Amino acid sequence: MTVVAVMLFPIFVSAYLYGDKDSGKVGFALYLFGAVRLLSGYAAPCKGGIAFHLTEKKAVIMPYSELLGIGKKFEVTKGFSVCNYRHCIEIGGAENMAGALAAAMSLRRLTDIVFMFARGKKDLRMEGDILVDMNRGGFRAAVKVVIAFNLLIVTVAAVKIIMEKILEYGHKRKKQKSR
Repeated sequence: MTVVAVMLFPIFVSAYLYGDKDSGKVGFALYLFGAVRLLSGYAAPCKGGIAFHLTEKKAVIMPYSELLGIGKKFEVTKGFSVCNYRHCIEIGGAENMAGALAAAMSLRRLTDIVFMFARGKKDLRMEGDILVDMNRGGFRAAVKVVIAFNLLIVTVAAVKIIMEKILEYGHKRKKQKSR
């Protein structure tokens, strides 16, 4: 009974992103239950790809070619549920006040439309702020997404990935033997 309860107990992972156009970096952090930090760092473009800086001395470079096919690698299942989304976008209007206001109004309408369609999903809380700062320039954005799932879903997804790898390996061996 305890194993079943643990497998079905909901797990909440929070992802925080902060991007600043002037620095060219995007900071990120993943938290378990909003308190236990799993991973943090920042990403920045580099020659040939994006460098994910995980510590002061450790960075992982992901080539742009791999980023193009990343959507095929991660299949979203019904077991993973977005339960909270929040963003705060800050647009600097020091250089171009009219452009900043037009961008803010356009973003507000766009988020209203997206939120309208997403609100049909039950248990989803969405909030968004768009700020215009007439004393500063640049563009900054902060996003928080909370995803809920359970260990049963993770186990099923892991078994599926392992089975796909076994089948891939079997197909490769079969092709090699037929040559």
